[in-house]
Amino acid sequence: MQAERVIADLFTLCPDAKAATGVATEEIERAIKSLGLQKRRAKMVRRLSEDYLEEGWTHVTQLPGVGKYAADAYAIFCTGKVETG
Repeated sequence: MQAERVIADLFTLCPDAKAATGVATEEIERAIKSLGLQKRRAKMVRRLSEDYLEEGWTHVTQLPGVGKYAADAYAIFCTGKVETG
């Protein structure tokens, strides 16, 4: 699947938020180009990583580009919280 390849390439380039802030935006663009909208998405990856590292946020939805879907994924995979019902 195309998205899986892109994710693998992106996480190789930027294994964490700190690494993403140290990579040129153009490199992120190249890694995600096949998905389209690479300039916008690369800027969002960079901004999200920078804001995440500031740690001034109290809920993940305060971070740029994070909506309900991403917030739910964060809750499940990063905090272990699973809501049922």
